[in-house]
Amino acid sequence: MARIAEILAYWEGRFMEAGVDSPRLSAQVLLAHVLGVDRMRLLVDRAQAAHAVAEASMAALAARRLRGEPVAYLVGEKEFYGLALSVSPAVLIPRPETEGIVDVVRRYVSPGFAGCVVDVGTGSGALAVAVATVLPQARVLGTDTSAAALQVAAGNVRRHRLEGRVRLARMDLVSGVNLARCAVLVANLPYVPQGRELSREVLLFEPHTALFAGPDGLDAYRRLLPQLEGMPPGALVVCEVDASHAEAALALVPGRAQRAWVEPDLAGLPRYVIVVF
Repeated sequence: MARIAEILAYWEGRFMEAGVDSPRLSAQVLLAHVLGVDRMRLLVDRAQAAHAVAEASMAALAARRLRGEPVAYLVGEKEFYGLALSVSPAVLIPRPETEGIVDVVRRYVSPGFAGCVVDVGTGSGALAVAVATVLPQARVLGTDTSAAALQVAAGNVRRHRLEGRVRLARMDLVSGVNLARCAVLVANLPYVPQGRELSREVLLFEPHTALFAGPDGLDAYRRLLPQLEGMPPGALVVCEVDASHAEAALALVPGRAQRAWVEPDLAGLPRYVIVVF
């Protein structure tokens, strides 16, 4: 039986040779998943031997990783805003940039807020769950057109015991929402321009319907933003957009908004369109 350190070194080398993103992290996350431990425990126990069954399971997962399959899909989980979330190929893997939406909400909304929040295009439910966690008295509605995505989101709502405050509904954008009762709306809709060069693993494995939005990437927001005219005075809207079209997205904001502006992500790129009605 090989030691954990030997297995890690072997697969890190294989991943590196194949040009896999984050080869060391990939090896560690996959082996930790196989052994049922966290990464810290894995590294502490690196001198210990792994059972042959674990080696075989690791080899099977590693083979899929070598073909480009994302680690999050292989282990069925991704961390978002410090929360462990289940993911599947039915949903986009939550990105660090999207955590910035939660930061914006925390900056502009009181922790004691007890009103309604809408998460449009909820996907895995990452934003719905995170916002419900940081606003412990709020009620959250997550909408999506994909039944498969809503199944994943429902699992995450149950996982974090938020069934009493987070509701999910299958609909197109906000077609079934009474916006007059919603004081906060967040959206991470598809915003990648068609034809944009993306990594092989994103193109081959993540759902294109959750990525691409027409030639300039604004098709989804062209449909959503004009519908927000019905939001009440003082309502907050936070949308994640592509850095290449943040100003163009800003121009789509309804005229009755009191204020609309763009804020950068942690990389300094224009990422969040923020609106106050």
